[in-house]
Amino acid sequence: MAVADAVVASLEVSTTSAKCILYSSTAGVIAEASRRYAADVADGPTQDPNGVVACAMDVLREMVQAAAARSVEVRAIGLTGTWHSMLLLDADRRPLGRISTWADLSAADHAAAQRRDSELTRKFYHATGCMVHAMYPVWKWHNVSRTRPELAAATRHVVTQVEYLFQSLTGKAAVSRSTASGSGLMNIHTLDWDSDVLGYVGLRRDQLAPLVEATHSAPLLAGAAAAVGLPAGIPVAVGCADGAMNQLAIGGLAGGAMSMSVGTSGALRVCHTEARIPEKPSTWCYYLMNGRRLAGAAVNNATNCVDWFLATTGAEQLGADVYSRYSDALAEVDAARAPMFMPFLFGERCPGWNEQRSGGFVGLRASHTTYDMYYAVLEGVLFNMRQCYDILVEVGGRPERVLVSGGITNSEPWMQMAARIMRRELLVTGTANESTVGGALAALMAVGELDEATLARRQVPVTRRYEPEAGSVAGVAGGGAVAADLQQRYERYMELYAMLE
Repeated sequence: MAVADAVVASLEVSTTSAKCILYSSTAGVIAEASRRYAADVADGPTQDPNGVVACAMDVLREMVQAAAARSVEVRAIGLTGTWHSMLLLDADRRPLGRISTWADLSAADHAAAQRRDSELTRKFYHATGCMVHAMYPVWKWHNVSRTRPELAAATRHVVTQVEYLFQSLTGKAAVSRSTASGSGLMNIHTLDWDSDVLGYVGLRRDQLAPLVEATHSAPLLAGAAAAVGLPAGIPVAVGCADGAMNQLAIGGLAGGAMSMSVGTSGALRVCHTEARIPEKPSTWCYYLMNGRRLAGAAVNNATNCVDWFLATTGAEQLGADVYSRYSDALAEVDAARAPMFMPFLFGERCPGWNEQRSGGFVGLRASHTTYDMYYAVLEGVLFNMRQCYDILVEVGGRPERVLVSGGITNSEPWMQMAARIMRRELLVTGTANESTVGGALAALMAVGELDEATLARRQVPVTRRYEPEAGSVAGVAGGGAVAADLQQRYERYMELYAMLE
């Protein structure tokens, strides 16, 4: 490698797995490893904190060995975690239980009761950029303090998943504003813990870690260094949320680029220099870095709905090529007569924030086939994304480009459908694990190997483009006609959305 090259390890702890990459400042990703958590470590709504750390250490050690095999030096470690997690610690900073992830909606009834206070909801939303919703740690904690007072009394520190990893590697307490902005405890305008919110839910500032920027780092502990084969003292970046790091990786720091992720869940994000919050609670606004905010939206229902459908109908038993088989069959579906699908099987985040909203088919008839229903599922997921996109455009303007990642990019028909439903060009890059790459970029900034101006100019090569007028969807030729049909179906979806609330 060139003398000017710098290599970092970027370590991500997600909902289901730990991932690590070796990232070169000149060559990009040069090695990668991932490992799913064991069943007793992660069940979706909760995670065992020490099990998560152990799995992360395993993949980090594997990448350290890969670096040694390439005779390269690891300069720093970047960290990435999930938004909206909560872990309670005792006075010795030991876990009092499991991590509550974004998928833990056990506080749904409590959050719904709080949400009935419209003035509370409005003030909270406009101060924090977050909604009164069970996903957010602020309401998880508020629920715990009322239903498990003994646990609340034993709690000395309230942290997040990636904070605990940072603590395990460095022995230090700190949280990036990026991660904290997804807690509901930080004011999105002042970028400090919100005193009014803390008072309402019964938390003290000294129970929360100091707020720092994404480039903050601390030295690697000797014990952790020995466990993975690194020298003690190398910098460990504090860690940011996966959605924020995704935005960095696609070249979205300077604004103009929207990231659109459609995986197990879905998300849309675009960067602004100030908070962009609609008057009516609908989308969210979190923090990225160096004064920049992310206006975005997240949906609970995406490829998890697809997997549910295939499992429920028995299609997954057809073999490993089931996705290709069903995608190919979309060409024979008459979209105009397909049923509608309301994609809220796992509750609703944006734009309605209704944990109790349910989903299902509307207009289903005996003449419909499983392929008709499969089409409707794909379409319904995208209609929910379109709802959110329209709101983000209204409050922040139309983005110059939209870069798509996630499982949707494996399906040509679904991507083409997305371009038509969103009514704009969609771009796919060759980058994999965007959020882990973003963690590497933050680590490079932490050690002075990358500056903000260079990062703002970052351009990611585009490998595929999808135009709303191109190709054919659902067996109907003529892009304009198909687009018009999809618009009519979207309007029908919006009618049903209002009716079925």
